[in-house]
Formats: sequence, structure tokens, C-alpha cells
Amino acid sequence: MSVRYAYIVVEGPHDVELVARLLKPLGLKRVQKQPEVDPYWRRLIPTSFPPPPDLDLLRRVSVPFFFQNTEVSLAIHAATGESRIAQTIEESLTELRPSPASIGVVLDADQKATPRDRFAELKAKLAASKDAPVALPDEPGEITPGPPRTGVFVLPDNHQPGTLEDLLLEGAATSYPSLLVAAHALVAGVNPKDAAFNRDDMADFTKPAGRNKATVACIAGVLRPGKAVQVSIQDNRWLEGASCELPRIKAVRVFLYELLGIPGASSLTLASAPPART
Repeated sequence: MSVRYAYIVVEGPHDVELVARLLKPLGLKRVQKQPEVDPYWRRLIPTSFPPPPDLDLLRRVSVPFFFQNTEVSLAIHAATGESRIAQTIEESLTELRPSPASIGVVLDADQKATPRDRFAELKAKLAASKDAPVALPDEPGEITPGPPRTGVFVLPDNHQPGTLEDLLLEGAATSYPSLLVAAHALVAGVNPKDAAFNRDDMADFTKPAGRNKATVACIAGVLRPGKAVQVSIQDNRWLEGASCELPRIKAVRVFLYELLGIPGASSLTLASAPPART
């Protein structure tokens, strides 16, 4: 059986773990060693550091996270911000021959624009690419039949403003209800106008998603003290068990399964998910 290659671009490391966690039932194994990466993806792995053109030593090396089972080889690429999503896809697709069987994007709606506007803006940028144009479906959350199969999911649900953290907090309400109550109480008790804070201290907290992000960080800090939030998403049960059946979380999972061409994705339930492979 031939392997299907799938390429998904997300905004940041938290989104990488969201996608990886929701696809975990497929038995996709994280590839950590460079020699174990499927040769198809090798051209996406930088061979020099610091990366050109600016040779910035503090810049994170842009290399996807790779996952593999006997049927699917997946690269999840963090674009380090929504403004670089289209550029990241274009740069990668100019290196990959043939094109991946599936090309997808997961990004936040945020509060600046509607999910439809975010989708339309990205669709226009990808269609305008001279070297690697990508045809997207008419609406966010839909999948083109391909090839390649393409689609964009705008978090949290393709309709409302918000971010990944909205889904994590919904999952926490099911998996860690008492910890969520405690984290909400802590964050709710923070007064950004307290004299102890200056403007820089509260710059991120006072953004529209600031309190949600702080609440998620509080929960992750208890579950995995001293480690990053993405480690907690990977290790803990934010998106596991009954949480995966919550409507908005399940919608992301179904989208990902359909993007990868997993049979029966539209009728997916936790009990009917394909068995894990080792």
C-alpha cells in the first residue's frame, strides 16, 4: 500500500499539538530522528544555521513536525504567525514533488475579522501564488475532493471569533473541571489596573484572548509545572476521551480526518475511530 502525504500549516506550536493530539487515534508516530524522516520531506529540513537571508541566531528554525504510520506521512508546519501561512505553504510546495495528497491550514479567527474574512484573505493569497497556487474550497471547514484535497479550518468553529484556547477550555471543563474553576478564579482576580503592574506587564493579558490564554497557562502549569503549554497539550487529557466528542472539538477532528482522506470521517465517533497502529 502506498503512503499518502499530507501537509498541514498552523500558526504556532500549540496548534501543532492540537492537530497531533486529535489525530492520535490514527496511530501516527512522531518522528524525532532526521534519518527516520520519509525522504519525501527531506527538502523541508534546513541544512544550515542560522537560516538565510537574515542569519538571525535567535530565529527559530522553520522545520515541520513529522508523523508517520503505515498509510499516512504527515508534516505539520508552524508558520510562526498567521501572516506567514501563505508564504510558508508556497515555499514548501516549491520544494515538494509531487504535491502532497492533502494540503490543509488550521488558524485562529481571533477578534480582528470574521472567520469568513480570514478564510477569504488566505484563499486569495494562495490562489495568487505564481509558483505554487493552491485551490481552496468555497467555505472554511470544507474539503475539496482533490487531488490534492485541500481545506482550511478557522478556530474555534469556522463561524465565531476566538482562538485555540476556547477549545482547550471546553476540553478542560470535561477533563479537569475543578482545576478549570480554580484557574478561572485566579485569572478573574487579576486587576490589570492594579498599581503593581505597568503597561508592559499587562500588554498580552489585556488583549481580547488574554484571559483565556492565561487560564490555559495556569492549568498547564499545574499539570506540567515548568513546561510549555504545548507539552501539556501533548501529554495531558485536554483533548481526550469525552472531550473529543464535544461538538466544536469533534468538528476539528472530523475536518482533519476528511482532509487526510480517512474513510468514514463524516460519521466519526470516538468508538468508531480507526484503531491505533503501532
